[in-house]
Amino acid sequence: MMYFEAVFQPNSLTHYNSDDAQKIVGKKIAVQDGWVLEEGPHKGQQGYYLPNSTIGLIPASDLQEIKVIPYAQWKDIFNRTKQETV
Repeated sequence: MMYFEAVFQPNSLTHYNSDDAQKIVGKKIAVQDGWVLEEGPHKGQQGYYLPNSTIGLIPASDLQEIKVIPYAQWKDIFNRTKQETV
């Protein structure tokens, strides 16, 4: 499994399942590699997800500065993001 950090910067929040998405716009988040989107406006893009959240799959176009990071660093960012969305 690969661990990533990225800045959540969507063009629109309309396709996200949660109000939590608004809370993390412009912030660095910890995401994991998902799957390639097979339908919708982001068809063909790699998708990422924020574990244990209701935000749903995040297309790569809604993320900036995507970088692979070590698990320890990912866990730290993940814990901070989790606190911000609670």
